[in-house]
Amino acid sequence: MASFLDRFANSVNNFGNKVVEKTSNSTENIRLSSAIKDEERIINETYIAIGKKYRELYGEAPAPEFVELLGEIYKHEAVVADHRLKIQQNKGKTNCQNCGAEIDATAQFCNLCGTKNPMAEEIARAKAEAAAKAQAEAAAKAQAEAEARAKAQAANMAFQQNFGNAPSPAPVSEPAAEPAVAGVCKNCGANVIVGNAFCTNCGTRFEG
Repeated sequence: MASFLDRFANSVNNFGNKVVEKTSNSTENIRLSSAIKDEERIINETYIAIGKKYRELYGEAPAPEFVELLGEIYKHEAVVADHRLKIQQNKGKTNCQNCGAEIDATAQFCNLCGTKNPMAEEIARAKAEAAAKAQAEAAAKAQAEAEARAKAQAANMAFQQNFGNAPSPAPVSEPAAEPAVAGVCKNCGANVIVGNAFCTNCGTRFEG
């Protein structure tokens, strides 16, 4: 009986030792797997650094086997640059031509180095041209409407003369007069209505 109990105790101890050993090995494997990932990350980062260094040194005249790879990089960099430019334009921003800082596209000067921003002039000119075009189109439309009214009135008079008491066509109603324009806002290019002290588009004071 004692021999059986001893064998049973030994068996239990051996099993416990194997469990402890397996747990220890599992913990060690986790540690080693984590260490492998760290080493592989460093290797990949080093490969990237090698590629960047090669481009820096030989990008102008790469070896034939690198031409296609560098071409892929240049192609995708151009796409990234185009997307960034569109994001910047959507935000109403641009870069200072002197220091490269991001500034408002409508700012006359860079707030960091004071360099003049030519894009602000282009935007102001484009707005002024658009306002002038809109004003000319409105004037042309008003003239066309006036001519149409004059023709309608002439036709009505001719009808009255020819048919006497016959019912005349309904008179053509005069459209509401458009507000007179005093000038163009120096800040946003919008039309400034006569009598307004401030631009209703951007709030800039109108000095006449």
